[in-house]
Amino acid sequence: MGTFLSIITILASFVIVVVDPTSMLVFYALGVIVLSHIGALLLRSGPGWFAAATLLGWSSVMIATPLALTVTQLNQLRRIVRRERDGWQEAQATLDFFEPLVGYATPLLIAVTVFFIVLAVIALRRAHQGSFRFMLDASEGLARACTRVGIAASFLFLPMIVIILYDVVQRKYLGWSPDFTNTTWYQTFTSTRLQEMEWHLHAVLFLMALGFGYVKDAHVRIELVRDMLKPRSRAWIELAGALLFMVPYCYVVIEYGSENALRAFHIGEGSDALTGLPHRFIIKGFLPLGFVFVALAGLSAALKSVVYLFGPASMRTEAGTYTGESTHALPAES
Repeated sequence: MGTFLSIITILASFVIVVVDPTSMLVFYALGVIVLSHIGALLLRSGPGWFAAATLLGWSSVMIATPLALTVTQLNQLRRIVRRERDGWQEAQATLDFFEPLVGYATPLLIAVTVFFIVLAVIALRRAHQGSFRFMLDASEGLARACTRVGIAASFLFLPMIVIILYDVVQRKYLGWSPDFTNTTWYQTFTSTRLQEMEWHLHAVLFLMALGFGYVKDAHVRIELVRDMLKPRSRAWIELAGALLFMVPYCYVVIEYGSENALRAFHIGEGSDALTGLPHRFIIKGFLPLGFVFVALAGLSAALKSVVYLFGPASMRTEAGTYTGESTHALPAES
């Protein structure tokens, strides 16, 4: 049941990001995040799910910033009210609700941050198997999630190859026949749409496999200096890089990538080509989604580095994935 509540927290985290910031659904989603996360703690959620819910729950609230509208959003509402456009009464009601609360936005974000930190500390202290084993299990759980997503995404190369082959055959051979070019099939599956689908699938494949590559320690590194360092120094570099650079960078990409995808959805953005694919928000939405798994992979590496640096010696082999000491760098599937 605890793991189920962590899943609810994660789903509510996605909801709070995509809904209209002026909607009361933001506050309902915030309430669900808080209550379900407390329930996940009390009912002992799986370590990996709890860690993912903690990171995504906190990040989503920071992105959604309840009680605070941007200057652009406030000006849009004021413009609607001033010009008495359709729905100006609702716009006035929204302004009346949010303007007095603007000063409370920062204290709310601080309170939410403290809330997630406190619950994470309590979860570590309540762990039956000990705090370091809890962190290692959480790291392995996050790594398994990234691994499964990456493996699933890797199968996209099959339809991508089929589309490429068909596109070549259609352009080089079938496209010369008037009997074929006048068909609904040809006019629907134009070469432009096929080529755009090719790079859409390619983009989704590597975006969803980024976290997979990181937890496998298969990404590109600058080995010139790192290979000369001791294992503990490598662990410190991994920990600092994950917490100070990787996860914050993912947060920025997720925030602005989500805004870009939502904007594309609201304006109905499609391809620049007249015969291209519509619904550009779908491929744009995979950018922040892919970096969600990169952030989870970064959290997995950070937790494992903490266990290696500060945990008991008996766990160092398991936690040594990013130091060269691990005997099983690949997280076990279960």
